[in-house]
Amino acid sequence: MVDIGSYRVRVMTQDAGEQEAVITLATVDDMPTNWTFNWQELWRRTDFDLQNIVKLVYNQQIWGLIRYTVFPYPGLPETLEIEQLETNPISRGQQANRLIIPIGKWLIWYATQLGLRYCSGGVRDTLIVLVSVDSAFDYYRDIIEMEYVGATNIAPGEDGYVFKFSRENAFTFCERQERQWGVPRILDS
Repeated sequence: MVDIGSYRVRVMTQDAGEQEAVITLATVDDMPTNWTFNWQELWRRTDFDLQNIVKLVYNQQIWGLIRYTVFPYPGLPETLEIEQLETNPISRGQQANRLIIPIGKWLIWYATQLGLRYCSGGVRDTLIVLVSVDSAFDYYRDIIEMEYVGATNIAPGEDGYVFKFSRENAFTFCERQERQWGVPRILDS
C-alpha cells in the first residue's frame, strides 16, 4: 500500500467559512452507495499493493474520493495514475454553489505529492497521468492546469482525454495550491 500518511488541510465552507478537513486513507465502510461512480465495486477491484483510495473528510462527512495507482517498474516506480476522482454530489457545480472548496484540488495535491516522492517520471518525464471524461476536460486543463496530451477511448463509444504532469508541473501545482490554501499539516497518529 503506497500512501504518504494523513494531513489536515484548509477548506472554505459556505456555512462556517475557513475550516480544517482531513485527507486520509479510505476504508471499505467509507465507500458511498449514492454517488455517480460505483465506489463499492471499485473497492472490490482495487489491488492495494499498487493502488489506494484516499478520502477528504470535513465534519465527519466524506466530501471527496480519489483512487490512484503507482506503476511498479524495476527500481523506482515511473508514474502515478489518477484513476478516479469524485466529489460528493451535494457539493458540485458552479464554485459559488459548492458547500466546501477545494475538494478535488486537495485530493490531486495528495496524489501529486505521492508521485513527487516515489516516482521517477521515466524517460518521458511523465510523473502523473490521468484520463478525463468530456465533462471534466476544462477542470483538468484550466483549473488544475495539467498538460493535455491527446484523446483516447475509455470504452466503446466513450471518448477520454489524457492529461499529465511532468515533475516540474507537479511541483508548480503543489506550490500554487499551498500558496493559496496553506501548507497541509501531517496528522498525528
